[in-house]
Amino acid sequence: MKASDQVVRIFTMPVQLPCGPQASCCGPIGQTEEQIQSLRNKIEESVGVKTEVRNVMKGEDMKNFREIIALIRSLGPMALPVIAVGDEVVSVGNPEPAEAAELIKEKLQQGVLTSQGGK
Repeated sequence: MKASDQVVRIFTMPVQLPCGPQASCCGPIGQTEEQIQSLRNKIEESVGVKTEVRNVMKGEDMKNFREIIALIRSLGPMALPVIAVGDEVVSVGNPEPAEAAELIKEKLQQGVLTSQGGK
């Protein structure tokens, strides 16, 4: 399968302020629209793949991704965004867009090599 045929899924959560906007005990969790769009643009431009954003707070977005749900339950919201190529997680946490693109490129190259019998 060519890299351009792959779909990269970005599992995210909109920014939330669990203790309220004026609280000093904790900061926001989740990602802004701008952060996700920047990540998405970098991946699509640098890697040449389609991206799909999934909101982990929406059940209909997550019904086919039980492994991702389990990962987030284990690690908590700081694990977001989770980036997956096919069924494989390539990034957990908040990477710089260029770093995420490189991780995806590496994973896709491994997949091409594997599908060609290790050549």
